[in-house]
Amino acid sequence: MTQSLAGEAEIARLEQLFRAPDQAGSLFSKSFLAAVSGEQVRQIVEQMIGSVGPPRAIVEDGDGYAVETASHTIPIRLTLDGDGLIDELLFEPPVALTASIEETLDRLGGLADTVSYIVETAGTTRFERDADRPLAVGSTFKLGVLKGLVDDIAAGSRHWEDVARLEATDRSLPSGDLRLYPTGSPFTLHTLAAEMIARSDNTATDMLIRVVGADRIADTLGIDTLLTTRALFQFKADKALSETYLAGSPQERAAVIRQLAGRDLPSVEAASGPYIPDVEWMIPARQLCRLANAVADTDVFAINPGPIRPKIWQSVAYKGGSETGVLNLTAALTGRDGRRHCLSVTLNDGEAIDEATAAGLFARAAGQLAAAK
Repeated sequence: MTQSLAGEAEIARLEQLFRAPDQAGSLFSKSFLAAVSGEQVRQIVEQMIGSVGPPRAIVEDGDGYAVETASHTIPIRLTLDGDGLIDELLFEPPVALTASIEETLDRLGGLADTVSYIVETAGTTRFERDADRPLAVGSTFKLGVLKGLVDDIAAGSRHWEDVARLEATDRSLPSGDLRLYPTGSPFTLHTLAAEMIARSDNTATDMLIRVVGADRIADTLGIDTLLTTRALFQFKADKALSETYLAGSPQERAAVIRQLAGRDLPSVEAASGPYIPDVEWMIPARQLCRLANAVADTDVFAINPGPIRPKIWQSVAYKGGSETGVLNLTAALTGRDGRRHCLSVTLNDGEAIDEATAAGLFARAAGQLAAAK
């Protein structure tokens, strides 16, 4: 089947799905339905239609497809099996069809109590809001860990193929699966960096912090004391301990962190509460763009472009971070014309943030940057 015919067949299946979601079970392969039922697909599609409206068109969009409504576009990745049944299906966050990047940023600004952002092109700031204000950014701090590693490799003191072994005190909570490996398991520095960036693996991150050095990474990030991800979870699960940490000087905080090494990891449930201001990685959006630009050419970014549509860019270096009440999205982007852009958005709130809407608006802002002159 030619690519054009394949595209027609996939669009036809999507049209059937959105026209009659109650018939979803007849459109999918047995292997897909073994993982996700037709009833679950129906509920997802009907919820999507209720949220953003019925489709007006379904079109090819880069290496995927897009369902276009009056107010949104929904990027979709889809493959068919040999019988023409849907074998893989991924709905990405709906993207609001805002008229300008100013409108997009304005909508982002309404998603949380505290918001900062910066938009840069060729090193020049185009838009900003509290871009120098340190806010909680979750896993996006891992850009600083990568920067320290890249600096070491550039200096020749380390190499991507060097091996580090998992220690018991490196183990952290999800995201990531390296925590499941036996103590002593060997990983190259490249594998650790790829897992840290593409899958936000917390155990890989803490291994690299141990290898590169927490103090150096703290200096790179512009903060006094660097928390490992393991320490963050331990603080979140122990209010008294976090209060002791917050009341201390930088030296006293470092001492509290050292005391955590002998403590067991808490359960996921115990460490899943809202974020605690200052018991986090508090970094300004402008600094995140500096870091993203500095490491943007590292190949580990090729694995996961996040919500960005990669086909409209020469390269995408994306990292995000989230926990309850915290969301950051940062991307260093090289346009088809060779210009470098950076977009970083941070949202902090006392309640959970609508991450899907934020990711859709972030993707829309990136698309508007790509189209800008």
